[in-house]
Amino acid sequence: MFSIFSQYLTPLGVSDVFYKPSDVYCQLRSTYNQGVEGIVENAKVFTLNNGEVDYEILYEIWSNKSLHNILVWVNKKIVLVLDISDYRTIGVRMRIATGMINKLVYEGKLSKKLGIRIHDNFINIINGEFSAIATEDLPF
Repeated sequence: MFSIFSQYLTPLGVSDVFYKPSDVYCQLRSTYNQGVEGIVENAKVFTLNNGEVDYEILYEIWSNKSLHNILVWVNKKIVLVLDISDYRTIGVRMRIATGMINKLVYEGKLSKKLGIRIHDNFINIINGEFSAIATEDLPF
């Protein structure tokens, strides 16, 4: 099964061929806990749109420290615990992240258009990944 982080495991020396989505997240959490900080710097959760990277968003993440801090928070509090959290916890944290993105827009630190695109990508990816984890053991 494919996860947005599946390709990230290969450079770490972990083959993702036989992993279920929840196993990918378990491996990522284990790797992060062993000191690989780069996992929380991964921008895929904000930049992937239909499988393609949005380079305008990527540039904004690396040039806007506030947005970068939100990305790190999202990766730590949502992405790394996606397989062990229940849907209510993930929902609350997604609303908190949405509020953080909206705050940047209201403060003028992020354009409204870019904020909407980041939010759409984020919501679609998290919902898709959570759905993949929830249905990974179904026989059909």
